[in-house]
Order: sequence, then C-alpha cells, then structure tokens
Amino acid sequence: MFKMKQLWFADENKIELRQVDVPEVGKDMVKVKIAYVALCATDAHMVTMGVLGAKPPMPLGHEASGIIEELGEGADKYGFKVGDKVCLSPATFCGYCSACKRGQPQYCENHINHGAMAEYVVTHVSSVYKIPDDSDLKIFCLAEPACCTIRAMDLAGVKHGSTVAISGVGGIGSILLNMILLSGGAKVTAIDPVESKRKLALEMGATSVIDPFNDDIEKRAMEITDGIGFDFVFEASGSTKAAEPCVKILGKCGTIVYFAVFPPKYEMPLNLYELYMKEGCIQTVFTTPTIMPRVINLVPRLQLNKVIGKVMPLDQAVEAFKLFEESIYPKILLEC
Repeated sequence: MFKMKQLWFADENKIELRQVDVPEVGKDMVKVKIAYVALCATDAHMVTMGVLGAKPPMPLGHEASGIIEELGEGADKYGFKVGDKVCLSPATFCGYCSACKRGQPQYCENHINHGAMAEYVVTHVSSVYKIPDDSDLKIFCLAEPACCTIRAMDLAGVKHGSTVAISGVGGIGSILLNMILLSGGAKVTAIDPVESKRKLALEMGATSVIDPFNDDIEKRAMEITDGIGFDFVFEASGSTKAAEPCVKILGKCGTIVYFAVFPPKYEMPLNLYELYMKEGCIQTVFTTPTIMPRVINLVPRLQLNKVIGKVMPLDQAVEAFKLFEESIYPKILLEC
C-alpha cells in the first residue's frame, strides 16, 4: 500500500501531518494528485470550535485543485481521463437520497468528505470538476470558495446600482467583494480592522473603506449613503463583534447576508422592532455544488491573484495554520 502525507484534525485543538495509506480507487472514483489546497477559516474553526460538526480524528482541507492520476471502473463514462486538470467540491453527493431528490445535494445524506490537505485525494466523481487544460491550478484551488460567494449573490439578489457594504475582507471576503463588484453594486464599502486588507479592497475596486476599530461605523455608513443606509450588508468576518453593527447600517427594505460561519454557541442580540421598522431581511448562506460549472466559467474574470497572499509547502501545514491566526494574508495556499 502506498503512503501519502495528509493533514489531520488529530485531537482537541490539535492538528498533525500524518503518513497515511493512499485509498484504493473504487468504482466511479478518481484519484487526484493535489497541486494546491487553500486554507479556509472553516478548516481552522473545525479544530477550534467544532463547526460543521467536526470531531477528531478527521482529515482536513476542501479548497483544492489537481490532476487526475487514476480512474476507477466506470469513471471514464463521466468524461474524465488521466491527465485532466480538475478542481474539487468538498463533499460527494449520491443523487438518490431525499435531499438530493429535492435538488439540495449540498445536504446529501450519504456525502463523504475527502480531506484535501494531502498529496492525493481519492473521491467519487460527483465532487470532481474538469477545468480547461490551460488553467492555472493555483488559481483554481479557489473555485470552491468562489462557489460559496456566487451562492451568496444568487440568494441576495443584488441589483445594479444597489449600495453594498461588506464586513471582513480576508480571504473569502475578498472573493465575495469581487462578486459584489461584478454584480453592479454601488458605493461598495469594505469594513475591516487590518489596514493591508482595506488597501487590497480599494485596489480591487471598493469605493470606500471603514476601520471598525478607529471609525464610527454607523456615522461613516450614513455619510457614504447620504443618510439612507446600505441596501445590502454582507458579513464575512465571522467576528461576533461585527454581527450587530450590520443592522445599524442597513437601509430600509435592505438585506443583511450573514455569510461567515459564526461560533456554534454564539447567539446574536437582535432588536426585531428595529428590523421590522426597516422591513429588513436576514439571509444566511451555505453552498451548493450545482453552480460549480458557472464558477469555472467565471474564475478567469476574478482577481484571485490578489487574494493569494502566501504559498507554503504541505510539510509546513501546521505552521500555515499558526500563520493564519495572525490574519496577515487574505489566503494561504499549501503546495502539495
């Protein structure tokens, strides 16, 4: 049995790089040699908060790209061949459980997470998406988080000329900012305490920035929107301190999109009368693999090079998680 390196959630608040067996390639499965995998806040929060029901021991990683190295029996009938460049969705879906039959494969009752912070992934064809032969694998490892942001745009329904604020422009927030700009959002305002991230937001096309540690968020929001408030407010930081101000800067008939994954035990105080008087809406976002083909079409139009802050070898995965906690880089990639 061949061995490979793979990062594991080993114990409470502990990760480790292990030598594990490369799984056998079964029917309708493919073996992908991973090129790059991005570190997501959700990966870190699985270890520190147990989000998405994460419990050790389990492999980590879900934002990945690579090259097909082996096909299992029947996998070729789905259009795959050895040598294809691909990106991955986090989990498989069966197509026949009640969730899949309702058109909600993201909630598949038989899903399998593969753990892509590894040299290889062996997974079902349902989580593998072919990308163009000339694709930059470094860029396409961000297809999965881009999928989540397109899901956010679909659910929110931003109209051209709508005023938009985004709270938190780290890795996923920067990609979400990119989508907001492409959607026709106006007076797009980025809220983030880190100066380098505010500068990046301006470089990407934001028209205004707010430092929540040193600026009066509500006052600045009203200055930017001529006292009306924003039509849409996206919260992408996951900081409990950032959750409540979203209501304060929302305009009448506006929508707040709580995009980030918040701590499982966090309960936000909410004045429903205040929300009622604004006729405001609250929307949350998960994901869906059904839009991955649209994501692949859009990736070349995104400014993903600006979002990638640092690339580290898989051998330094534990160090990468520590670096992530310093909130210096929008996205950290592991080269596998």
